[in-house]
Amino acid sequence: MHRRIDNHAAMPARAWQPYDWNPNMPRIHCLLLTTLALIAGCTQHRTPLANTATPALSNRESQALCLAATSGTSSVEFALVQAQSMVRQQPQRPELWIAVGRGWVRQARLTTDPGFYVNVDACVSEALLANPGFVPALELRSLVLMNNHQFESARSLAEQILVRAPESVIANGTLSDALLELGRYPEAARAVQAQMNAHPGMAASARASHLNWLKGDTRSAELFIRDALMERNAADPEAAAWAFVEAGMIYWQKGDYSGSDALFSEALKWLPDYPAALAGRGRVALAKGDAAMAITNLTIAQRKHPLVETAWLLGDAYALAGDNAQAKSAYDDAERQGRRGDKFTLALFFASKNRNADEAVRLLDEERKSRGGIFVDDAYAWALYRSGRIAEAQRMSAQALRLGTQDARLLFHAGAIELANGERAQGRVLIEKALQLNPGFDLDGAAEARRLLAPMPASVAGN
Repeated sequence: MHRRIDNHAAMPARAWQPYDWNPNMPRIHCLLLTTLALIAGCTQHRTPLANTATPALSNRESQALCLAATSGTSSVEFALVQAQSMVRQQPQRPELWIAVGRGWVRQARLTTDPGFYVNVDACVSEALLANPGFVPALELRSLVLMNNHQFESARSLAEQILVRAPESVIANGTLSDALLELGRYPEAARAVQAQMNAHPGMAASARASHLNWLKGDTRSAELFIRDALMERNAADPEAAAWAFVEAGMIYWQKGDYSGSDALFSEALKWLPDYPAALAGRGRVALAKGDAAMAITNLTIAQRKHPLVETAWLLGDAYALAGDNAQAKSAYDDAERQGRRGDKFTLALFFASKNRNADEAVRLLDEERKSRGGIFVDDAYAWALYRSGRIAEAQRMSAQALRLGTQDARLLFHAGAIELANGERAQGRVLIEKALQLNPGFDLDGAAEARRLLAPMPASVAGN
């Protein structure tokens, strides 16, 4: 009998203890969740399928990228060099090109540098030259499409693969992740259930955890991420570190800062200086009002892996410390990075800071052409609110709350919009719930929430 991802409560309950992880005992965003499929192993199907191609490179260019030298000495890079050596000796074998491609995926995960997916796709091109329609090559191409935010193309390719290889770990994972990014939640849940049936383990449990959290079932989310962590393996420390971060974020979202910080710290035992874990610890420190600790962790995280959100958090940490010049520098960095490649987070940053509201709306209008879901709906609602388009904002905010997700930012945004629309009782309930759930969910957002709940001066109330 297969476990249902929406009914973990039917399984024997075990206590979830966030502080008792054994560091000596040998899990998105979307991209890292997809690459977890590699943990469960990759089958070598040879049934021809349609080749959903990315922009073509010449054979010489693709070989050069696939066989490019690495600069480090990690075990992942050592394995990559060995795979490259083998394919140089037998370039006619497509599975050897895919072995190199998988090495580049692991390098991308280890370094948190998505630029390595260019190398992955070059390896895919070489494998498909040797064997057009080679399923393992198309599986890796689906990861490339996800990395490039080509979610509809990734969904289509994953479905093609699953027609011929219904138990493909990567295709099931890619399909679920692509459907999530498109906002097609029931279909995403069915894809995860198919993965759970065919290949129960870390990847399936991590996805089930996220889906349960999205629909407001925090207890099941905790149980499934615990199950994912029980599958952690010393041979893949990045996957273990990422799963601890996922667990930490579940605790962060419900305001358990000590529990979440313990989990982020555990992630760092598996992968020192792991940017996602450092950013998590910085987030906790901000919520606790510890600006110095937040700056320390976020500075390293941003140096290791520059992201719009990390720069935004670092700016908040400097603002909390009273260093307005450094805060402005970090915020400017967030804007530069967003304009280069993360328009969604840039738009949310603008709306959250109550600046460039019309541009935020424009950016999200573009984003909504290729993706959907509750977080896109929420960001769009907040940008519309900042632009004074309250009725439209209220409709989008209702969409953002449709799953019952326990996210304080979503609740705060919905409450503020209800207040602006004259629904004071409902607005206050939502804002109070946000602050009860996670009182430090965002430096500016939490402060704004408290201002909105403050009693009006008598003179204003009388008018």
